[in-house]
Amino acid sequence: MKKIFNILILLSLGLMVTSCYYDELPLEPVPANVKFSKDVQKIFDQNCIGCHKGAAPNPAPDLTRANSYLALTTVVGGESFVIPGDASNSILFEVMTGHGEVLMPPNGALSSTKQKTVEKWINDGAINN
Repeated sequence: MKKIFNILILLSLGLMVTSCYYDELPLEPVPANVKFSKDVQKIFDQNCIGCHKGAAPNPAPDLTRANSYLALTTVVGGESFVIPGDASNSILFEVMTGHGEVLMPPNGALSSTKQKTVEKWINDGAINN
């Protein structure tokens, strides 16, 4: 009787352990209306301005709150980091996803939610809002 009880306990624990896992942690949803100042700048503040704070040599953009929008959208030498409406050809999105020459941030890719937030902002016209 005791063996049967122990087997049932082990089976129950095994079922509980295998049923309570995530392949991935649930992601935050991408905002329906991505705002540069609220959503995109927050990503830069948390992940980028440690290196991109104006002191980096060109062509690295200054991603501090006061300068980031102009640094990303101003055309210099025929290029800008962001092409409004076209994330897949924007330098910013290429380096964030690892499709450019380098991956930013260098310590590892941003979460897919953060990448999709920036992608949506660019594809929606890269508005300074």
